[in-house]
Amino acid sequence: MSEEHAIQTKLEGYVVMTQNGPDSLGFGTYTRNHPAYLKARVEAHQSPAAGVVVNVKRARHIAREYHGWNLPDESELRHQAMAGDA
Repeated sequence: MSEEHAIQTKLEGYVVMTQNGPDSLGFGTYTRNHPAYLKARVEAHQSPAAGVVVNVKRARHIAREYHGWNLPDESELRHQAMAGDA
């Protein structure tokens, strides 16, 4: 498989994560290499409700451990991608 068309299954990058109450968890604005850009955008809102910047692995951990989301681990994502299920 060429690198140009390889399936991306490695959990990397950064995402903005928000929580608006005990049952509301949101993810948005992803970047692979520029967390400082995301942080500047969040700070421009001047509100803690605007969210925090976390890496993708940490965001998935928080969703699983603290909010009960049923998310596959990295090896399962890779297996699904290779099987064509992702």
